[in-house]
Amino acid sequence: MLTPTSTYRLQITSQQDLFRAAELVPYLKRLGADWVYLSPILRATSGSDHGYDVTDPTEIDPERGGADGLTALSKAAHDAAMGVVVDIVPNHQGVAVPRENPWWWSLLTDGKNSPHADSFDVDWAAGNGKILIPVLGDGDEDLSALTVEDGTLRYYENVYPLAEGTYQDGDSPQGVHAKQNYELVNWRRGDSELNYRRFFTVTTLAGVRVEDQKVFDDSHVEVRRWFDEKLVDGLRIDHPDGVRDPEDYLAKLADVTGGAWTTVEKILEPGETLPRQWKTAGTTGYDSLGWIDRVLTNPEGHYELASLDTKLREGDPVRWEELI
Repeated sequence: MLTPTSTYRLQITSQQDLFRAAELVPYLKRLGADWVYLSPILRATSGSDHGYDVTDPTEIDPERGGADGLTALSKAAHDAAMGVVVDIVPNHQGVAVPRENPWWWSLLTDGKNSPHADSFDVDWAAGNGKILIPVLGDGDEDLSALTVEDGTLRYYENVYPLAEGTYQDGDSPQGVHAKQNYELVNWRRGDSELNYRRFFTVTTLAGVRVEDQKVFDDSHVEVRRWFDEKLVDGLRIDHPDGVRDPEDYLAKLADVTGGAWTTVEKILEPGETLPRQWKTAGTTGYDSLGWIDRVLTNPEGHYELASLDTKLREGDPVRWEELI
C-alpha cells in the first residue's frame, strides 16, 4: 500500500480546476509534498466552492475539470512520483437545487415508486406518504406563491417536478401541489417534522443509504473507476460517523480500492480510540490539531474570549461539559 508522508490540499473549484491543479504539481513537489490532496471533485451543486454538496456521484464535476481534468492531474502527479488522494462524501447528497440531482428529482417525481426510493432514508409514514420539504417562508403557507411553469411546480426560484398525470391545463398550482409525492411546508417545521435523514440539521443535504449494497455500488461507480484505471492512490472519507455502519462501509470501500490508503474525518474525544477493526490508516488528525491549537493559543486571552461568548449569548454562560 502506498502511504504519503506529506500532503498538500488543493481546493478544486471552477476557478481553480483540475487542469490548473496539474500545472501546480511541480511547485508542490518543490515544497516537499509527496501527495496531492484534492477536495471533493464529484459533480456538485452549480457554483459550489466546496464540493461537499454532491448532486451526482457518477461523474466528476465538469465545472471542476471533469474526467479529462483528473486524468491530467493524475498523470502530472505520477510523472513527478507523487500520489493523489481525493476527498469523497459518502454520507449525503446536495438537494438544494432538486433538478440538478437526478436521484432526488426522481424521488420527488415518483415517491416510493422511484428507482431511487431506497437511495435516501425517508420515513414515508411520518409524512403521510410524502416527503416534507421545508422551504415556504412565513406567510406563504396558503401556497398562493406557487406557479406551474414548463411542466414543473415553482415557488419563487425553487423548482420541483410533477408526477405523471397530475397536471392539466386550468388546474390550480395549489391543487397540483396536493397531488405530488412531496409537500412544501414552512421552513420552521424542518427541525421538528422533517422525514428524511439529513447531514446534521442541514435540510439541503439528504442522507444516502450506503449501507444498502446496491446504493453503495451505484454511488461509488466513479470512485471504482479511479482505482481500476489507477488515477487515484488514496481517499479521505468525509464524516464516516454519518453513515449507518462505518465499519461495514470501510470494508466495502476497501474492496473497491484494493485496500488503498484511506483516512477518515473522525473527531476523537479525549480518551476515545479509533476502532481497530475499521479498515483505515487513521484519522485526518483533528484530535492532534486540538493539542497543537492549545500550544499556539495564548491562555491569557481566555477571559476576554469567554466574556465575548457570554455577551453574544446575551448573558447566558455555557459550561463546556454541558454543551457537548
